[in-house]
Amino acid sequence: MTALLSIALIHFFALISPGPDFFFVTQSAIRQSRTHALFAALGISLSILVWAILAISGLHFLFQKIAWLQHVLMVCGGLYLLYLGWQMLKSSLKTKNNTGSQIQTEVHSDKSHLSLLFQGFFTNMANPKALVYFSSVFALAIQSDAPLSAQTSLLGLIWIESLLWFSLVAVFFSWHKMTQYYQQFAKWIDGVTGGIFISFGCYLILGRE
Repeated sequence: MTALLSIALIHFFALISPGPDFFFVTQSAIRQSRTHALFAALGISLSILVWAILAISGLHFLFQKIAWLQHVLMVCGGLYLLYLGWQMLKSSLKTKNNTGSQIQTEVHSDKSHLSLLFQGFFTNMANPKALVYFSSVFALAIQSDAPLSAQTSLLGLIWIESLLWFSLVAVFFSWHKMTQYYQQFAKWIDGVTGGIFISFGCYLILGRE
């Protein structure tokens, strides 16, 4: 139990550190709707669960043996983040001449709930370094020969904690005051968020550590 609480605490601080997942959920909340953002949060949490399952299955050791495979995945993930960032930058240019009501009408009819779920899933999957993170964290609390019940409890903890955090982010940033704030500064919010995604994408593509 102590080990699980330790992992829960470590994972919590990892979750609250702003990254592509956080900015994607906030962007979905203020540009789409609360329901859209919750679907994005679900997609991200499912992707985190996939990385956790891969880590507990030992895929990290495969990356250590075949280093180029991780580099290929990081480049693909970086390109995906660059694509999302470019879409947001284009949105910032398109919204500069729109009125607040026009923005509101446009963003709420932009994407389906399912598309937000898949985009959230692939936004998190775009960073293969999550596999290294989970492998390192799990090494602190669980042995390779741990019973299935212990592994399942650990995976369930990671998934529920991730879903709860990003759901809270979705609810907070879909608050009507946040939507009003977005309508006033849509161009700058989209531009800065797009730049952040592009920065993360470049980091994945160019980083080799």
